[in-house]
Amino acid sequence: MTLSNAALPSSFKSYSLANRLGQALELAVSHSQAFGREYVFVAALAQQASSLVAKNAEHFAFQLRELFTLDTRRFEMVELRGDLTNPQFWRWRFEWVGNSPLSARCEAINSGSQHNQFLTLLNIQGGLQVVSA
Repeated sequence: MTLSNAALPSSFKSYSLANRLGQALELAVSHSQAFGREYVFVAALAQQASSLVAKNAEHFAFQLRELFTLDTRRFEMVELRGDLTNPQFWRWRFEWVGNSPLSARCEAINSGSQHNQFLTLLNIQGGLQVVSA
């Protein structure tokens, strides 16, 4: 499921990024610093396919790291899926070669404490359920 701009927390802003085919598209993005990491939260907007982030993760990670001028060692891309009453977080991991992300893979955040930390970073109230894989 994708989110609409109206459903996203105010910390999200819409950015135009290039997909793997070089086409411009809009992605909702929120950047937060916490726990010694640079978290970049992303969400596909409602009019786009749910697989948008999965198909373009490496391209998005490269552009977002450049946009926010982040160190690859501290960079964390986290995808927000679902709705705000039951948000789901997916962490994207990359093998970095210089400033290029390779071998994208994602994993669901199932830890209750980490899930709650992400809710706090995004200022989401009430949605405290952990989604099991």
